[in-house]
Amino acid sequence: MKSYCFIFLVVSISGFSQLSKEKIHVGYEPISLNPDKDSGHPKQKWFHKYMLKIKKDSVFVDKIPVSVIGKDTLHSESDGGFYYYKGTLVRQENQVKIELTETGCEYCPVEVLAKDEKIQPQKRYGKITENEIEIDGVKLDKTEYSEYLLRSESVNED
Repeated sequence: MKSYCFIFLVVSISGFSQLSKEKIHVGYEPISLNPDKDSGHPKQKWFHKYMLKIKKDSVFVDKIPVSVIGKDTLHSESDGGFYYYKGTLVRQENQVKIELTETGCEYCPVEVLAKDEKIQPQKRYGKITENEIEIDGVKLDKTEYSEYLLRSESVNED
């Protein structure tokens, strides 16, 4: 009976243990969005926060709007748009390039097209060097760790 209790205890503890945290590369791109300019926060600055995760040769990027007032970072509910990208690492000679395709966007401006036209997904390109990761000129030079999936890891492509 004691061996059954021990096995049950071990299985229960391992089933509820904390998930492993994955490395996320982070960078900030200034955006010209200032909805609170006249609301008492003239020093508020807006950015798109790039969050990049690499799994084998796959790359996932979430680009979310945040605002900064002094040392406080605020997360937007809709201002600035939430962009999601999936892509691959492309190894060429001594370089590693990143090729990304937009897979989704929430609260983003929509292009008005003719009846039979289709919106082409945005493409983004980057590179990985010994010292940094860069996507379209935005340096991802900070690191965070998270146990959660990025939204781009779960967004279905149309």
